[in-house]
Amino acid sequence: MIAYNIEILKKPATESERFDGWIFGLPPGIKSEQWPIDPNTGYPLMHGFTLKLPEGYRVYDGIVGISFFAIAIEHNDGGPKYVKDLEEAVLSDQLPENSSFKEFWDSVKNGHPRCKYVTDILGCYYATLLLTEEEFNGDFCEPPKLLTRYFENDIPSPDWLKKGGASCFWKQIYSPGLSLPPEEYGIYRDLGGIPTEELSYSRAILLKLNPEDPNAGTQPTDDAGTGYIDPYEDEPSWANTISPNHLGGTTFPAQGIPDFLTPYYIEFEEVFGGYNFGSGNAQLDIKNRNFDWSCG
Repeated sequence: MIAYNIEILKKPATESERFDGWIFGLPPGIKSEQWPIDPNTGYPLMHGFTLKLPEGYRVYDGIVGISFFAIAIEHNDGGPKYVKDLEEAVLSDQLPENSSFKEFWDSVKNGHPRCKYVTDILGCYYATLLLTEEEFNGDFCEPPKLLTRYFENDIPSPDWLKKGGASCFWKQIYSPGLSLPPEEYGIYRDLGGIPTEELSYSRAILLKLNPEDPNAGTQPTDDAGTGYIDPYEDEPSWANTISPNHLGGTTFPAQGIPDFLTPYYIEFEEVFGGYNFGSGNAQLDIKNRNFDWSCG
C-alpha cells in the first residue's frame, strides 16, 4: 500500500470531470430520496466530500468511492439540536402506530442500501455512502425538499440548503470584526477565493502519491512494537511530507489515535467539506466506516 496526500484544487468538479473527487457541492449517482437525513432534526445531512478510492483502498467488491455527510454547522453548538423523540422513532426497527414521524422513518429505512450512520461523542450524526463506479460518475443529486419544512418552528432549516456548504463554512470562519482582508484567511487560500452562495459550489481534489510515508499499510496505533512509527519521536523529516488531508499512512490526530483505525482511512481538517471540529481534525475509516474527530 501507498499513502496519498490530498490536494484541494481551485476549480470545481463537473459532470464531465470528476478528478479524484470533490469537497462541498452535491453527491453523485443517488436519488434525492436516498440522501441521508439527520436523525436528530429530520433535515438532510450536509454533503462534505466524495472521494474516489485508489486500487489499494478498495476494500469492498464493486465499490470505487465514498461520500461523507455531516451535521449542519449551525445545528452543532457543543452538541446537536434535535426534535424530541424523532431519533428514537426513525432508528427503531418498527415505527409505533400513528407516529407523526412515519415519513422520516420511511426515508431512513428506504434510503441508500449502503448508507451507514455514526455519531460522535456529542451525539451529532454523520453518514457515509459506498459508491459504485456508475454512482461516482452519475448525475449530481439535489437534496430532498419534502423533508425540509416540518420543523421550521422548532429548528430553522440549515443554511447550507439555501447557500451551499462552502458559503456557510466561510460565514462561520470569516469575522468582519477582525478587519482582516479575506486573503488573510486560510480557507480563502485553500479554495481560491470567497465561496459563492450556491449548492453546487465545489472544489475538486487530487490524490498524490507519497512514497516517503513509512506507515502506509500499517494500522495507526499508540501501542509500541506494532511496526507503526510514531511521527512525534525524533521529528523525522518524512513527517513534513504528509498533508493535513491525506489517505492512509501516518495519522496526526489533534488528540489520541482512535482505536478503530485500520490502514484504510482518511484524515481531514475542517476545510475538507466544512465542519466544526473545534479547530481540530477527523479520521474516517473506510473499511469499518467508523468516524471520530478531536478539537485542536
